[in-house]
Amino acid sequence: METLNKELLTMSDSAYDEFLNFLRSNNVDKNNIRISLAGYACSGPRFGLLVDDRKDGDMETTIKDLTFYVESGLYNEFEGFQILSTEENMGQGMVLRPNKVSESDCGSCSSCG
Repeated sequence: METLNKELLTMSDSAYDEFLNFLRSNNVDKNNIRISLAGYACSGPRFGLLVDDRKDGDMETTIKDLTFYVESGLYNEFEGFQILSTEENMGQGMVLRPNKVSESDCGSCSSCG
């Protein structure tokens, strides 16, 4: 298991620009974004991003004019997140990654073909 850093959320200027462009091109004009756990797949956890307001127990960070919320238990489990631009993700599209990276259990997953 490797921990990359302990910040709630990091993103470069290029990731910020790409993310903001994604929001605006999808007619999202609000700047309050929640990072949530969408479930687990064979390759590990999947995360969702949704427009939301602050809730009790949330941790909060603001990057430029975007405010991100993460439930404190989710932060404790994954030690924060990174949003990488398409370029930073080697051309594979923008991605949200947890800071705490663990090895995949894919070999023991019965749904993996």
